[in-house]
Amino acid sequence: MDYIGLDIGGTSIKAGLVDQTGQILESQKAPTIIDDLNGFLSNLSELIRNFQKSFKVAAVGIGVPGLRNSKTHVVETSPNIPCLVRVNLEDLVADQVHLPVISENDANAGAYAEFVCGAGAGTRQMVYLTLGTGLGSGLILDGKLFTGASGYAGEFGHTVIDPNGRLCGCGNRGCLETIVSGTGIVRTAAEKGMQGLLTAEIVYEAAVHGDRTAQEVFKETATFLGMACANLIDLLNLEMIVIGGGVMAAGEMLLAPARDAAARHAFRSSFRDCRIVQSKLWPDAGVIGAAMLARDL
Repeated sequence: MDYIGLDIGGTSIKAGLVDQTGQILESQKAPTIIDDLNGFLSNLSELIRNFQKSFKVAAVGIGVPGLRNSKTHVVETSPNIPCLVRVNLEDLVADQVHLPVISENDANAGAYAEFVCGAGAGTRQMVYLTLGTGLGSGLILDGKLFTGASGYAGEFGHTVIDPNGRLCGCGNRGCLETIVSGTGIVRTAAEKGMQGLLTAEIVYEAAVHGDRTAQEVFKETATFLGMACANLIDLLNLEMIVIGGGVMAAGEMLLAPARDAAARHAFRSSFRDCRIVQSKLWPDAGVIGAAMLARDL
């Protein structure tokens, strides 16, 4: 039996037909319509029906970039998709495709994928961080996805590290993701005097080619990432922190100094228990995790 996993992004919806072991058998994409719920649902349902034409599908999982209430299953808000406010996406999609449907925060879905069949397989205490435009996170505690009292746990990117710091998209100031993210890298680079149209990839390429300012940007970003990991390690006594997302294309340029910073700031005994590793499933962790959540309904 196969499952469909959908990973909703601000610009596109990634869909995958996934088998019981977490292998993607076929993939599709569609644009995300962010301001019209009917149009959004139409694209989502069409992706599912395309798979149903050729495959026997048992259930559907949807990763949503927003706050999903675990009691009501309602998506309370999705900052980058304005039409998803107090919407029960599960019921709406199930009515269209006549399959069991489960939704979950997209970072939680990614965490579940890494836990079930990725870098964190075999662990029981794991955190998944995804570094992209922002910083998402998902928690696996005692071998289960931890979502808190109402489903909103794991918003680690919005822990405040400087109350007078940069303005965050959430409306607060000094959130961790204003520094440790693709957006944060660009802002740090601009503050340090780098000129022109900047992206995290451009800053990375400059660092690889010896630009000292770009290298300083990555060192600073990695230091904050390492301190954040140390906080997680001391708080939760983790076995593993798995880091994915587009920014992790930088690989060891970010990971190595982050590990060093974590080692400096965490309790030594706790740090010894925890490995900080790169995702095995990115960029498909969200799709796979959503499908595995559907499998385990």
